[in-house]
Amino acid sequence: MTDARIRINYSRMSLTSIQEEISRLSSDERAKLIDILWESLDEERVKDIEAKWAAESEHRIDAVDREELETIDGPSALRDLRSSLRK
Repeated sequence: MTDARIRINYSRMSLTSIQEEISRLSSDERAKLIDILWESLDEERVKDIEAKWAAESEHRIDAVDREELETIDGPSALRDLRSSLRK
């Protein structure tokens, strides 16, 4: 994930230094890192996170069905997201 330009001292890495190194990675490298970190979690933790996401999804679907939650179409959502990231 790192190239010859980046030298990392693994023996003294703090969370802050890790965050600094992450900021130097490309988008593709950060996406790969997310996958690596996700896979490094123990199976019970992954199951717990996935169960919480499933419950939240059901809660949001129910809220939409009750007309308590406004929806937005995909292209508009992406446009708004991209716009907010440019600020």
